Amino acid sequence: MSADDAPWSPFDGADSQAAFPAHARIEDEPVWIFCNESGFFAVQEKCPHQDRDLDTAKVVGGGKMIRCGHHNYTFRLADGCGVNFPNVRIAVYDVKEEDGKLFGRKRT
Repeated sequence: MSADDAPWSPFDGADSQAAFPAHARIEDEPVWIFCNESGFFAVQEKCPHQDRDLDTAKVVGGGKMIRCGHHNYTFRLADGCGVNFPNVRIAVYDVKEEDGKLFGRKRT
C-alpha cells in the first residue's frame, strides 16, 4: 500500500487551534505537529542524533526541510531523509484538518 492509500488516523492531544509546534500522539507514536504557510505536517518526537526533542526545530528551505534546533541535523519533509547526514532519517506524517480535528498518515 502506498502512502496515498494509507488510512488517516486522528492525532491525540492537538487540534487545529493548538499552539504550534504541538505535541501529540498518532497510533501511540509521539510526534510534533507544525503549521506553516504550506499547511500542517508532523515529524517524530525526537531527532535520531542524540535523541533530542524536535520541539525547537525550524522549518527551512522554503518549507521543504526541517532542522533540529540542537545540532542542525536537517531532514527533507518529502521523505524524512537527512540532508547533511544522509544515513539518518526521521518519520514524517501528512496532516489534514477536518472540522477542527487533525488527522495524519505516515509517509513512506
